[in-house]
Amino acid sequence: MTWESLPEVVETWVDTPNPKGFTLDATKTAIVVVDMQNYFCMHGNQRSFDVVDGNRKLLEKARAAGAKVIYVQSVRYPESPNWTTFNRKLTLLPGTWDVEIVKDIEPQPGEPVIQKWSHDVWAWHGMEALLEKEGIVSGEWTVLVTGVSAASCAEAAAFGFANRLYRTIIPLDCTAASTEAEARTFSLYMGPGYDYLMDFTTSTMVDFVPATPIAQAQEQEAIATI
Repeated sequence: MTWESLPEVVETWVDTPNPKGFTLDATKTAIVVVDMQNYFCMHGNQRSFDVVDGNRKLLEKARAAGAKVIYVQSVRYPESPNWTTFNRKLTLLPGTWDVEIVKDIEPQPGEPVIQKWSHDVWAWHGMEALLEKEGIVSGEWTVLVTGVSAASCAEAAAFGFANRLYRTIIPLDCTAASTEAEARTFSLYMGPGYDYLMDFTTSTMVDFVPATPIAQAQEQEAIATI
């Protein structure tokens, strides 16, 4: 039998996900916010800006319940192969406004920020080391991955967690790319290789069982002020 190349164009239909409601144990849940930076959200595509509010709502609930919050931040140095080898536009330089996390959802004191130098946070040891330090164990913990781009950097993070056998949930109103790219990416998550590891929700459909009596009191106070 002779191998045949793909045709020049392949047309296909993909299903889009139906979000589910979840009530998660805050002591075994982490929110991982990927590249929600000014460069992508404030002068990127409209969808990337529109998910800032979903992230804000999710983070407020997660923090009130005592869940862990981790940020991922893309930076590039002038000596990066992105510019020196692949001749990309020089962006995401450390110390610039572009790489800052959007102010409405900026990290709070004590919340770690893992820097990365390509699309994939797993290409460096920082995330692995943090998970080990914090006791975030695969098979036991649930990770909600938010951020942009849903079809590159957030996708690499999500697949990384799923491939390490973390229960991985994607809040749909907290992650964005183009609609076509989102649909293609989410169809992979729903495929038979990952559907038992990955699922979908929204910021309004997920709740947390508070981690401590203090967190419970804070959650009740937050509810009372809504």
